[in-house]
Amino acid sequence: QFMDRVYDLIQVDNRIKSWFAGKNYQAIKEGQRIYLTELLGGPKIYKGKDLVGIHKGMGLSDYEFDCFLANCEKAMSGLGIEDETIDEAIVSMEPVRNALMDRAQGLAAHAKMVDGQSILDRFGGEMNVESVVEMMYSGCLGDPRVRFYFEVNKEKIQTIKQRMTQLMVGAFGGPVT
Repeated sequence: QFMDRVYDLIQVDNRIKSWFAGKNYQAIKEGQRIYLTELLGGPKIYKGKDLVGIHKGMGLSDYEFDCFLANCEKAMSGLGIEDETIDEAIVSMEPVRNALMDRAQGLAAHAKMVDGQSILDRFGGEMNVESVVEMMYSGCLGDPRVRFYFEVNKEKIQTIKQRMTQLMVGAFGGPVT
């Protein structure tokens, strides 16, 4: 049901529908359904091609990936899924961005050591990451151009900040929680 809604949205989304034109929607939906089920904590049953192989040479951009994620978010919202669960699902999909865009995968951040320190260590630790996230949200709330995106209940904002901090700490080589 979720993937059906996502592809209903994609078919009318002028920003990305051309990527799927002439393709077998049913096969793509089924492959993505199985892949996303596994990615989001379901059983490990995906036996399809790896993401790099599937998307190699397609020239996908961050903008197009963001559009796909926006359609996923709309589909989940339309299914009545709670905002907190939607946020968690979208954050869980984010790490596949580089593979989809055929970017060099390189070493993981935790392995990028300089003088015996990870990126997180050189950044000043988790507290500095938390401070940056706090400053970013404060700045957004003070900017009338984007404020309305961030004016939600305080509990939701706190959850978003915690998840953003966790994502950045993990990306910088700290523990992934």
